[in-house]
Amino acid sequence: MTSGQASERYGVAEFIAEVRGIVPPGGDDPGPEGRTAIGGLLRRLARDPEILARTGGATARQGTHGMDIRGGELHKEPDGSLALMLARFPHESETPIHNHHSWGVVVVVAGRDRYLAWKRHDDGTREGYAEVELEYERLLDPGDMVHFADTPGDIHSQQGADGAPVWELVFFGHDPNVKPRLYFDPQARTVTSAQALR
Repeated sequence: MTSGQASERYGVAEFIAEVRGIVPPGGDDPGPEGRTAIGGLLRRLARDPEILARTGGATARQGTHGMDIRGGELHKEPDGSLALMLARFPHESETPIHNHHSWGVVVVVAGRDRYLAWKRHDDGTREGYAEVELEYERLLDPGDMVHFADTPGDIHSQQGADGAPVWELVFFGHDPNVKPRLYFDPQARTVTSAQALR
């Protein structure tokens, strides 16, 4: 590889360097325009040969949401902000409806994603009670992007489409695995709290 080719590579380090110019200190939500700009950078990163190579081989089970979700963390700042992950979601079943306690941006790397965004209607003051409703559903192809605001705008579910898993780059303002996530049941109108990694 020549020095010219090396300087043209856009990897995790280059992505994080650009993101630092968009995200406020501490990982606060940069708003819809900032999240959209980060989505454009994630699209570029999704074409990195090293990222693509990770989607082709066997990866260890991460065990998110109690499911066979694979992948892992690619970057996180020492304070837990600017968390970048590569994740493989199975096609066999949809993830539980959950939140992340963080804003985020998702870009599909390989496969197709059935992505469902949910909206919470209650005020969260009744313990164990929640009213959530499907806001929209999208089928995402490689390079497609969705973003979500901080809590309570971060509620969603997803699964690989077309009988195959989906690989995604997911960027969060804050590490989503620090606090227990909220899990919602729209039919029972309940919400429970549990660690995502299990």
